[in-house]
Order: sequence, then structure tokens, then C-alpha cells
Amino acid sequence: MGSARSQKLSTSNDMVPVEGFVEVDIPADKLWRLFARPKLWPRWNRCFVWAYNTTLVKGEHLLWCFGPIKRWYPYVMPAIANIVELEPGRKVTWEVTALPGFYAHHTYSVDPLPGDRSRFGSWEKATGASFSRMKRFWLAHFNFVKDRSLEGVRALETIYRREGSLYSITEQRDPVSSMKDAALTALSAVAPLWFYRRYVRREAVQLAPGVHAVLGGGGNSLVIENGGEALVVDTKFPPGSDQLAKWVRKNIKSPVTKVVNTHYHYDHTQGNENYPKATIIAHERTPGYMLEQDGDYWNDHLGGLPSAGVSNDRQTVTVGDKTVHLLYPGPAHTRADIVVYLPDYKILAVGDLFFHTYYPFFDCSRAGVAIPGIIESIRRVAKTFPDARVVPGHGPIANISDFQKYAEYLEHLADTVRTALDAGQDEREAVRTIDLSAWNRRVLPSFHLHRLSWGTRENNIRNVYRVLAAEREGATLLSARPPADAGAQIGGAA
Repeated sequence: MGSARSQKLSTSNDMVPVEGFVEVDIPADKLWRLFARPKLWPRWNRCFVWAYNTTLVKGEHLLWCFGPIKRWYPYVMPAIANIVELEPGRKVTWEVTALPGFYAHHTYSVDPLPGDRSRFGSWEKATGASFSRMKRFWLAHFNFVKDRSLEGVRALETIYRREGSLYSITEQRDPVSSMKDAALTALSAVAPLWFYRRYVRREAVQLAPGVHAVLGGGGNSLVIENGGEALVVDTKFPPGSDQLAKWVRKNIKSPVTKVVNTHYHYDHTQGNENYPKATIIAHERTPGYMLEQDGDYWNDHLGGLPSAGVSNDRQTVTVGDKTVHLLYPGPAHTRADIVVYLPDYKILAVGDLFFHTYYPFFDCSRAGVAIPGIIESIRRVAKTFPDARVVPGHGPIANISDFQKYAEYLEHLADTVRTALDAGQDEREAVRTIDLSAWNRRVLPSFHLHRLSWGTRENNIRNVYRVLAAEREGATLLSARPPADAGAQIGGAA
């Protein structure tokens, strides 16, 4: 384990290692004999749903899938690692390098103790830019793996005490268990492909000469090229931001001179530093929100903060001889959104004012969502640009009718939650009774504030309930009305 990366990991201060140990009444040789068969890990360790390898061999790759941190999260996480250290009967260490900007070591150990007992340990440490950007998620994941591993060994101890062996885990499988293993194997093989196609795959769509929407891999992006320069609207987050920058280098012949962020959220902004010679433009409050809400990231990446601010007044920038309007819709998805309009081609990029086909994400912080401000803003923008093609923050290219239907969804959601509040229902009752199935929306993952969450029916109801309940209690941070001049600024941009 003497590589430069492993030495860098050993001295890294990116995290305190996540580790834990458990002492059990199982002889070390018998515990190792079971542990050394990765294909059996899912039978006793609930952090795994599938593993490919039949044995541990130094220098070979391990393939497996983790289960979700929470049972109700609809995902599995595929993983690949290289075994870099193996002491048969005692310890195995593998390195994870499959994610760009992410490097980790995980060690499992089995130590003999007197009296035919053993000590099982799990140790993990990571470093790198991608790890740092999502540190809270990864720490939660590492603790999940550690806790489930130790719980699994405790469960093996119960079996060994009862049966005097671990034969029932290693050999005997009833038909139901065998069918379950087969189903999990099939799910684990299909799920990574499904996740990639649904959320990660990048798709570039030409909307007009020199104008492309680059969808997926984070928030949707718009790339405009004209007159020897280019502008990028929303730069995604790693690794999608790096894929976008690679696509721009390959397909856009002009230098990127301007970047526009439609709002402060990580999935639209963390790729800003990929364009070091560009002027980064956002609403004037956006840099403050970036530092306030995601300071642990942006304090280390100050070069990615916007340097040019859009006020509540309508502003324009140029790309070659093309005019681009930047418009503040009032408090909406956040308190500092802007929408981007290209009048020559009637193309409108609205950021996360619009989640097309997906359940939206609601930011409940003081920098976040305004209800009914977002509904009013969407309708105002739609009325101003009735013939536009719309690039949503997430989802496929849409038209104004789709945009208006999204406002109807938000209005229905808010109205039903208000009805639940009026009836004295608590949050759980509202989630149980409100039916949103007619809207036929899909789930969407988010790592906002480095915590994995999902845009789902339940979370949409919970978040709107909390926003409206706080508003009723006089929490001015969640007041929902746009400023009086917001409509005038949008209306003057047609």
C-alpha cells in the first residue's frame, strides 16, 4: 500500500476514520472462513444487497452493491474496489478509486481472542475533492456500512451459539432464500443501469444554431455560442460538471467568457471553477447564500463564486451579437433566482423554477422556497413568454403549457396542505391522507447540504407542510410574497 495516493490518504485531514469493533463468541478461523466468501456477505451483512466475488484475492477487483442508508430510499449503490492488502485469516484492505476526485481505503479485520473468541473490526477513510464536496453523505454512508457490518457479526454470534457452526449461512439455502438471492442479484445488475439512464446520463440537444441544452448529470445546462465567445448557464456538480466541461471543449470552438447561475444550489454551481477565465453572473444575493448555506465547500473554492450580480431590475448581456436577458422573478424556488431568455430563438432557461416530470426539491432554509411566490412567478414568466421553449432545471425540454401545468401541481400541493393544516392534521396525517398520484411524477435524488434526500410525494408534502406551518406562526423567513416590482421587471422583457 505504498502508492502516492495511499500515502496522501494516511496524512489527510479530510476526515477522522470511521471505525468500530465487536468481540464475539466465534473462533477467528471460522469467522474468517465465512467472511472470506464475499458472495455470501448479503446473507449476514445488511449493508450489501449483492456481491460478485467468490473469494478474496490480492490485486483482484471486488464488485458489489450497497443497500440504501434508509430502507425507504429507492436506490442501490454499485461499487468496485481493488484489493491492495490481504493477510489471509486476519485482514483485507481495498481501495476505491472509481469516482473522480475520490480515494478511500476500507479495512475489515478478524483478530483471535482467548477462549475461541474473536474481534471483528471495520475501518474506513477517504480523501479527495469529490469526497469533500459530499462529506456529510459519505460519512453517513461509512457509518452505515460500519454499523451494519458489526450488527451482522453479532447476528452470526447468535447463530453460532445456537447451532455450534455457521453452516446454515454458508451451505443450506431453502427455496425461498434462493429465490430472494436470485432476485437481489438481478436487481443489483439492473439498478445501476437504471440509475445511470435516469439521473446521470448526459444528453446534448441542439435548440438553435449555436445553442445547446445539456441535460442530466446535475442541473440542466444551456450553452450559447456566437461571435467567438460562449456562455454557459448552470455548470452542474462533479462528476457531471467535469463531463459538461469536456463536452464544451469538444463541441464549442469559442472560449467560455460568461457563466450564469440561475440560483445558488450546488448542482447548478459547483462546476463554476471549470471556466476560470469566465465572468460568473448570478443574482446579487447568490454569493452570500452560497457561503451561508454551503460555506464548508465554497470557503475552499472562492474562485467559483459569482463576481457579477443581477439586481431586481432586468439586465442583459451579450454573446457575440446575441442578446441574453437575465430576469429576477421574485422569491420563488429560492430568494435569488434568475431566469435566462434568448429572444432571437425564444428559448427560456428557468433553473429550478421548473422540475419537469419529477417531484421537485424544496429548500426550506431562509434562502429557500417562497409559497405562493413560486407559483405566481411561474405564471408571470409563462404569460410573458407564451411561445418559448423551456429548459427546466431538471427533466426534458418542455413548452410553456408544461410549465403552466407544473404551477398547477404546486398550487394543488399547497392547497391540499393548507386544507390539512386547517383541519388540524399533523405532518404525518397530511402525508397519509394527501393523494398526488394523479400528477404522475417521478422521484429525484438530491445531495443538498451534503445529505441524500429524494424528491418524492411524501417529501413534497412534508416540506410544504413545514413551510406553510412556519408561515402561519409568523416566521418571516418563509414569507412568500414577491416584491411589488417583480412582475414589472419580468413583464418588460418580452
